[in-house]
This record gives sequence, C-alpha cells and structure tokens, in this order.
Amino acid sequence: MTTGLLAARNGTSLSPADRCDEGISLIEDMMTKADADGIVVNLSGGIDSSTTAALAVEAVGATDVHGLCMPTLASTDENMQDAQMVADNLGIAYDTIEIQPILDMFEDSLAPRISPHGDRTAIGNVAARLRMACAYYAANTTSSLVVGTSNRTERLLGYFTKYGDGGTDLLPLGDCYKTDVRRLARLVGVPTAIIEKPPTGGLWAGQTDKNELGASYQVLDPVFHQLVDTQRDVTTIAAALHLEPADIRQYMNRSVQTAHKRAPPTALSRRSITQMMTRASNTATTASVITGKRTHSQIRERLTTFIENAVDDADAEGVVINMSGGIDSSVVAMLAVEALGPDRVYGIILPCGKATEAATFDAVGLAETLGIDHTMMQLHPVVKLVEETLPSNLTEAATTRTHGNLVARLRMLCAYYAANTMSRLVLGTTTRSEWLLGYFTKYGDGGVDLQPLIGLYKTDVRQLARKMGVPTEICEKTPTAGVRANQSDETDFGMTYDVLDKLLWCLVDANADVEYAAEECGLDVERVKQYAHTHIQTHHKRRYPPSPAMQKMDTSPACFHELEMKFE
Repeated sequence: MTTGLLAARNGTSLSPADRCDEGISLIEDMMTKADADGIVVNLSGGIDSSTTAALAVEAVGATDVHGLCMPTLASTDENMQDAQMVADNLGIAYDTIEIQPILDMFEDSLAPRISPHGDRTAIGNVAARLRMACAYYAANTTSSLVVGTSNRTERLLGYFTKYGDGGTDLLPLGDCYKTDVRRLARLVGVPTAIIEKPPTGGLWAGQTDKNELGASYQVLDPVFHQLVDTQRDVTTIAAALHLEPADIRQYMNRSVQTAHKRAPPTALSRRSITQMMTRASNTATTASVITGKRTHSQIRERLTTFIENAVDDADAEGVVINMSGGIDSSVVAMLAVEALGPDRVYGIILPCGKATEAATFDAVGLAETLGIDHTMMQLHPVVKLVEETLPSNLTEAATTRTHGNLVARLRMLCAYYAANTMSRLVLGTTTRSEWLLGYFTKYGDGGVDLQPLIGLYKTDVRQLARKMGVPTEICEKTPTAGVRANQSDETDFGMTYDVLDKLLWCLVDANADVEYAAEECGLDVERVKQYAHTHIQTHHKRRYPPSPAMQKMDTSPACFHELEMKFE
C-alpha cells in the first residue's frame, strides 16, 4: 500500500518502554544536530500533546521545555485546564495565548475577500496554521525546536492540518499508533482522566476523532498495522478482523488520497529538466540549462505539463499563487495560465506595510494583464495583532528575521484558506538557488503543494522570464524576499546569483568537492565551506519532519561535500 513517506513499521512488538526510549532519543538527536537550546510544544489538554511534553522533559529537562496553550472558542475549559495541569505536573513554563481575536479579525476582514466559501473546516485549518505560526515565532526567538504531537494513525489517515499541526520539526510519536500512545501515556504518568478522554482535533465544538474518521482507534489501528506493516490484502484483513472489506477500502483510500500531506511539496527535479537537454548537465561547467530557443521551449513545455498533470492528478479546480511582483512568482503565474487557463489561476497579493505595498503594484498589473482573478490586501493589521497577542518576552526578543518568518507563514495561511475553500492547490515560487540554501521560511513560502521552479536556478529563471515576456521592470527588479524594507537576496547571500548558482551547481549537481568548487568559481575555500555548511544545516527545511524510524533511515550524505564537512 502506498502511504507517502510512512513505510512499513519495523519493531511493531516494541514495548511502551522501548517506544519511550525511541521518542527520547529522537528529541536528543535532533536537539544536538540543530544545536538548539530548547523545545516548544503546543499543549491541547489531550493525550498526544501531554505524552509528547513528558517525553521532551525526559529528553532535555523541564527548564528547556516551553508549553503553549492557544485556545479558541472551540476549545473547552476542561481541555485548557488539563493542559495547564500537565505543564504544572511536569514543571515546565507555559504561556496561554488567546488566538480567538486573531481568528475574528481574519474572518471579518480577510476571509470574505479571499474567498466567500469558507466553512468551519476551513476556519479550523486557519486556527491550526495560526498555532503553528505562533509556535515557530516562539521557537525562532528562543533557538528552539517545535515538537509535533501527531501519532501514526493520524498521519496515515491525513487527520491533521497540512502546515498546521503537521508543521513541526520532529515527531516523537510518529511511529506509535493511537493505542500505542495510550500505553505510553500510562508509562510516563499522564493523568488517567486525560488518557480516557474522547480524542478530538479541537477544530470546532463537539468534534471527535471517531466521528471524523468513521471508526474508533481500536478498529483503525489493527487495520493499518495489517495494511502497512504486514502488507496484507483487504480480503485477508477483513476476515481476520471481522470487518467489511468496503470499510477497509475506505480507510485505505483515505490514506492514499492524503499521502501529499505526509511528503514534501511535489517538485519538478533538476534531473528531469537536464535529461531533456541536448547537453548533459554533468558535462557542463555552468549552472544554466537554458542555452537557446530550443531549450527554452522544452523547459517551458515541461513546466506547464508538470503543473497541468499535478492539478489533474489531485482532481483540483486550479491553483492559488502568492504573487509578490517579483520575477519568480511572475514566471509561475504565467506558466500556470499557460497550463490551466486564466480561469483556474487565483492570485493573492499580500503586502505587509508601506515598504512592501509599493512593490506589489507590479503583481496587480501582471494579474490584470493575465486576466486572472486576484485580491490584494494589507496583511500588516493581522501581523500586528498576532505580535500584540504573543507574550512580551518573545516579541521584545524577536529579530527582524523572526518577524519576516511570521509574515511568510501568515501569507501561507491565507493562500491555503483560498485553496481549501476553492478546491485548489497552492503553487510555490521557490527557485533551486533558494531551495538549496534554505532561503525560504519553513512552512511559510516553503509551505506549498507544488514547486515547479525547484529544478531551475535563479539565473535560469531570469532567462526564462525574458523569453516568456515577463515585463522588463519585473525582470530587472532587485530580488528580495519582501519581508523587510531595503532587503535584497544578494546582500543576504554576500554574492550575486551568477556566482552563487555556479557554486551550488558545482557542490550539488556536479557533486564536486569544496576545493574544486572554489577553483571553478574563483572563491576562497573557506568561503565555499560556509555555503556548503549552510546547505547541510538547512536540510531540515527540505525534508518531512522525522519520526524515530525515519531518523534512523536518514543517515547517508547525499553530496560529497556533506561527507567532506563531517571531517572538518
């Protein structure tokens, strides 16, 4: 059975003590690799978050674990009291952040302009993504990791919000079915009242997991153990568990349909592009793949086919694009219109403050030229309210980068509100240059369904843009992430894209050693090592958050410079 990144689970007979050790080891390992100072965990008052918090305390100590309780009108007093009780019992610091006023502002001011078709599920997803954004604000400010609380059953069924509660750095319970979690919770001392509570996602009043999933975990866990871990067929499972085959197929189909939630964004790889070219990429000494009219046409056709096929495969109505007025989002918007037609492309333009508002006028002009439906709204009031709602010790310590990451995550939240209510996919605009250096916000502009430009360096995109007829004023703009005034990509990188792209091509695509890359690019070896280190350190932004089993599988260096740097 295809389940995304969740393969058959090894060690299915592990005891609760073994599961506990695995979860603790994952937290310790990730903390060491990230050189993090602490852990942030969202506390809901449920069994999963309570057990996760207990594991975190076992791994790093109570002083380095920080809990966040973020109630809405859908949250019950009982759950919030239980969350605070768990924090008190574990001896961890926690903050209660009332996010309902932020949701109210979103529903009143932004939602009607983004899409008139919102429902409680869409708003519930907004709440989950808002919690993620707040958790990462805390984590970015305190140099901490965000620990996820989802279990294996929820992951296999896609019973979580993509880039909401699914947006974390690691998943200590990721290999535990819900019934495993219950046994583990008893071992680590989670109060019995919490263990025996009816589980709920808490996205709206009266919601329960059993009603949403169509069966209890006592039914679902054995089904998925046999489907995924032992790879048995539906007929055999039905006979063994005394269930209807149709019910098992329904659970299996849900897992297959939600596989996209358990994987990084679908991307058009560099290899698939270079395979089309008349010149193999590994014989070239340049990063560019667009060498003439023929290659431009080939790549353009490949990109539009990629978008069209992905939308068709998802049975989606179209795509949503966050348009900034920059070259990358402009190219993606034009490709999407070529692939799908203007009626199936929706642009969201979200400046934050006066400095970025001026830059978005080009986005409006392009949207009008392309004939696509679009909306432009000032995001600053929502960002301001979020920062006013967060604890002052966090906002006072926050850097410009932390603020910029919050803006990017709120833009993602808005794009997915449109996508969820319109049955569309969110189309990303990140280039290969940005991707390889982690020059994007995790679960912000990196939080999308499709990444068509991941196979193209910035220099490729520039050439493609000119040949596609992207307006000259957009092509010649200084590249910027648009998260702060007077910011530019090349200033942040410390070199131009022309040099950077060649360097990254040498290190990653040609798989060269550091010395060779330095010689080819005319750079100092120590400087090249800095970029190689950045590529390695931002690996977590390009992968799915690991469970204990996944972390054990992710051990081999993908590039030669990664092996080289291990001996530094």
